[in-house]
Amino acid sequence: MSIIETKNLTYIYPGATYPSISDVSIKVEKGEFVLITGPSGCGKTTLCRCFNGLIPHFYQGELKGEIT
Repeated sequence: MSIIETKNLTYIYPGATYPSISDVSIKVEKGEFVLITGPSGCGKTTLCRCFNGLIPHFYQGELKGEIT
């Protein structure tokens, strides 16, 4: 049973020339431990904001794909 799943998730902040995250597909199953790492500015926080619903409800921009 997955607790978070994204399919082809892409998000572009207003005024940005390229997406912060592009075509991200991930499935997290119940009981799994997931670590999201990467350099500054690579989209870690943006991805987590999509997971918890802050994007698109509190941040403007263009969101494409699916989050379940």
